Amino acid sequence: MARVAVTVILEGASRERCAVQVSPLAELCAGLHALAEAGHHPASRDWIASVAGRAPDLLGQAAAWAPLWGSLRARYFFPLDAAGERELSAELDAIAALPVRDFAAMSAEAILDRDGSLPYDRVLDDAGTRARFAEHAGRFSPVRHALAARLVADPAECRAGLLTFLHEFGKRAFTDEWHRVRPGLREDVERRRAELRRRGLGVIAGVTATAEERHEPHRVVFDKLYQAMARLGDAPCVLLPSAHVGPHLVVKHARGLPIVIQYAAAGPRETPFDEVNKRLRALSDPGRMLLSRALLRGRRTTVDLARYTGMSEPQVSRHLRRLREAGLVRTSREGRLVFYELDTAAVRAIGPDLISALWR
Repeated sequence: MARVAVTVILEGASRERCAVQVSPLAELCAGLHALAEAGHHPASRDWIASVAGRAPDLLGQAAAWAPLWGSLRARYFFPLDAAGERELSAELDAIAALPVRDFAAMSAEAILDRDGSLPYDRVLDDAGTRARFAEHAGRFSPVRHALAARLVADPAECRAGLLTFLHEFGKRAFTDEWHRVRPGLREDVERRRAELRRRGLGVIAGVTATAEERHEPHRVVFDKLYQAMARLGDAPCVLLPSAHVGPHLVVKHARGLPIVIQYAAAGPRETPFDEVNKRLRALSDPGRMLLSRALLRGRRTTVDLARYTGMSEPQVSRHLRRLREAGLVRTSREGRLVFYELDTAAVRAIGPDLISALWR
């Protein structure tokens, strides 16, 4: 099965094509996503609780706008150019300055969650297209239907309402959090900038353990749930560290706009999807499951395992090799004897790693 990934082509581009910076709007978007999907953002739990206590009246409004920062965040929440860092108010002004059709297209793409059955840039073309868009959004959820209907009925009013909410939420529920996380994000920025000067565009692969840097052509491959390609020669790249985006990695690529990669700053090690898949496949075999149960009860040699399970020693050796390749079994030696032991931490981590890889 071919790997599903987003590939950023670096070939022929200089390090000047890459910038590392902070973005309060992108971080606000990450926080709002965590608020909407609290179950898979445990690192944001304290902040989410503080929002509920500080601005409970804004929670309903946040839920109504939530499709815009769902699994596919609207593109206008991220830098629209590579001109450098801005304050939150200036980034919100950039949304206000977007042509209405661009705002509608970016919103429509997020509402439909990359469902390409309708052209996002044409949702305002005529009454029939507007009605089909709203109806299609309704197949996802009533919330998406209501937001889609509001968008096509009056996109300027919809944008004004969104900006009013973002200004109010930013002031009451996000400003203190931004002041708290910004120093750590700035440290990450300076570290990545130094790495960019030292090793060049390879810094792009370094923002997540699940990315692979490859050559011929020089490129970086990111685990994602869709297939896409972007070229650094066509658009600059902006790297944005985040305190709230994990376990996700956000990669934005649209014609005429910078490539934006928002990543978890100083987060825990991410397990590549291929590694999680290898573990699941290793444990899918009944023989290897039986060996794992035996090893959970204590370390054993190949001979011991053959006696315990009734398998032949060559069978046991083949199964153990697969378990070792998947990182599920450790070995130790005492004289001439090799002992095998189940890595219980690796087995226990399969659940959280799987959820993280799927969300990525």
